[in-house]
Amino acid sequence: MFCVDVAINLPVKNIFKVYTYDVPAEFDYLDEGWRVVVPFARQTVEGFVVRRSAVPQDASVREKLKNVEAVIGDRPWFDKEMLATATWLGEYYMCSLAESMRLFVPGKCSIKRQAIRDANGKLLRYEYEERLKAKTILAYAITEKGREYVKDNFPGMRGYKQKSALQILNSFDDYMASTDLADQGYDSSVMRALSNKGLVNSAQKRILRNSYDRFVAPESNVELTDEQQNAVNKINSAIINKKQETFLLQGITGSGKTEVYLRATAKALEEGKQVLMLVPEIALTAQLVQRFQSWFGKSVAVAHSKLSQNERGDVWYKMRTGNARILIGVRSAVFAPFENLGLIIIDEEHEGSYKQDERPNYHARNVAEKRAELVNCSLILGSATPDITTYYKALKGQYTHLRLTKRPIGNKLPNVEIVDMRDELKAKNFSVLSRSLQSKLVQTVANGEQGIVLLNRRGYSTFVMCRDCGESITCDHCAVALVYHSHGEDMRCHYCGNTHPIPSFCPKCGSRRIKFFGTGTQKAEAELAALPDVKVLRMDQDSTSSKFAHEEILDEFKSGKYNTLIGTQMVAKGHDIPNVTLVGVLAADSVLNLPDYRASERAFSLLTQAAGRAGRGEKAGQVVLQTYDADNEIIKLAAKQDYDTFAKTEIYNRKTFYYPPFGQMLKLTTLDKNQDTAYAIAQKVVLYLQKLVFENKLEPMVISGPFPALVSKVRDLYRYNVLIKAKDMEPVKKALMISEFQTQANLYFDVDPASVI
Repeated sequence: MFCVDVAINLPVKNIFKVYTYDVPAEFDYLDEGWRVVVPFARQTVEGFVVRRSAVPQDASVREKLKNVEAVIGDRPWFDKEMLATATWLGEYYMCSLAESMRLFVPGKCSIKRQAIRDANGKLLRYEYEERLKAKTILAYAITEKGREYVKDNFPGMRGYKQKSALQILNSFDDYMASTDLADQGYDSSVMRALSNKGLVNSAQKRILRNSYDRFVAPESNVELTDEQQNAVNKINSAIINKKQETFLLQGITGSGKTEVYLRATAKALEEGKQVLMLVPEIALTAQLVQRFQSWFGKSVAVAHSKLSQNERGDVWYKMRTGNARILIGVRSAVFAPFENLGLIIIDEEHEGSYKQDERPNYHARNVAEKRAELVNCSLILGSATPDITTYYKALKGQYTHLRLTKRPIGNKLPNVEIVDMRDELKAKNFSVLSRSLQSKLVQTVANGEQGIVLLNRRGYSTFVMCRDCGESITCDHCAVALVYHSHGEDMRCHYCGNTHPIPSFCPKCGSRRIKFFGTGTQKAEAELAALPDVKVLRMDQDSTSSKFAHEEILDEFKSGKYNTLIGTQMVAKGHDIPNVTLVGVLAADSVLNLPDYRASERAFSLLTQAAGRAGRGEKAGQVVLQTYDADNEIIKLAAKQDYDTFAKTEIYNRKTFYYPPFGQMLKLTTLDKNQDTAYAIAQKVVLYLQKLVFENKLEPMVISGPFPALVSKVRDLYRYNVLIKAKDMEPVKKALMISEFQTQANLYFDVDPASVI
């Protein structure tokens, strides 16, 4: 007899304990990593077995133990590496073990509950079933008797179709789906007759769904440049020697990083390993899937947020059982199970989308690095504009630095023109499109070429304001302006989703002088469509809500049906469309104006990535950057794609102000419906930390705040931030995790925050 310690899988932040349960004899195989159903606080919930434990010696304690009620699945869900990763994640990101473990489960929960009531509606009990449903189909396999029939030339059998079906199954080593047999003309009556004679067996067999099996895989193989081959050689050497090594693959836009990924993947598969490849956004998935499928066929599985929970469950099953060897996915794919992981690739590793913006606030790059360490495999971090911390580690020799400085076919980077929009206003051009961008786009489409226009906003106009009193129309629940959307003729909050009719008069002063200000993608789309022969297609969050919307939009654009693509940041990254020769960026300086230490880095990366979409084929490319700050050094460096000069300046600035990589950061956020309460909790944390520093129990650190968040109210909750910077944050985290603040309901910790606002 033994007990198990169980982490309770509930979506709450304050259950840091694990709970001990008695194990009935029928579950004597239970060990760490299994999922179980247990009673907890007057309900029955899912739990994760963390470890076996001895039966308590104290009889009174033993009598109070509750039993494990059921076991989920037919094998442990967590292997030792996954459990170790979850344990590390909980400690590093200051969350409970259950919170980190549930990240590894598709949908974050394995069971669903159904209430059973009597005829009068009175609750009798709850029944539970697995949430993940395997898709099955009727299938047939030949029996030994059937094989003898074939061998003896079908004694006594007259039916041609029965003989033919039996011959097909005799040449097949496994079960064959009834649908495949039906496609060949063998319907259920034929198979039923064979089954009644004992010549075939029938069974329900699992079908592994694949949302990307409809994608055509074109042949693709190019000769590598010397730089690419050098990178491949070094990475492959680490794979062959099973060496844990992290590579920064830094290559200018269009330099062929994907070719390096493909060959490293091929080597890992040759060594009998599996490969995980992370991409920052769903919009980039289809293009990479097609490239990888052209090399590796059905060995490729895909995971992203648009998949159903059951589809994701199938993907996890493929990786765990080895039915697939390569997984391409967005951030959450870093938690997939693997049979034998041998290589991790993170494309566009600098992207902010790898950081989870809700608790637990993990960064997929950090989780991937931990998993690579635990299974002793190589990690490739690829980018044209690496994260400053990644770049600094490469400079210091912590990562192996690989450079791609040229485009493979010898084409040059595009010519970049910086347009000062203040001059446009002086020239009485009040369009969101500069005269230069308009003329270049008209000429581009006249040449049979295509253009991409980037706008870092969505909606028709940024906000609505009264011209008499200056009042902007804001959300009733969030401290942000509502955005006008022409589709549906309404105003929407991009934080809580609240909609509001367009006002006919100002709610503050009653004036009817309401005006739309700013530029959204819908408005820019309308102005583009008015240009001669311009056929415009929009791709932003509003137009890509369905599962394959990104792929469908890009396919339409690549086909030439449209010659201009406009959208938000998703149009700026990763796409390789040879006929695109012009890129325009509207409001190139908008990201620079955010009060955040990473604003310069984000702006430089976005502009560089956007410019890199032009001229990737044999035709020369050109870029127009529109800005109201034409003398800004960041914009000038991005125009030249001079990352090294930018990084040198940025590293100097961060060292001066103790930002990463020279210090670690922790952001604390308090939330409350009462503004004073939110502030008071934040102030209490500050006083607690200041006292610890004063008593010399913590390393010196910088504490900023409390200060209101940039958006000070969301969904009727006021938000205050406290920012902590320290050379070593571990003592700070440990002090907070043994304090009363560990389980405070309206206090949240964000380790290594992507934003300080």
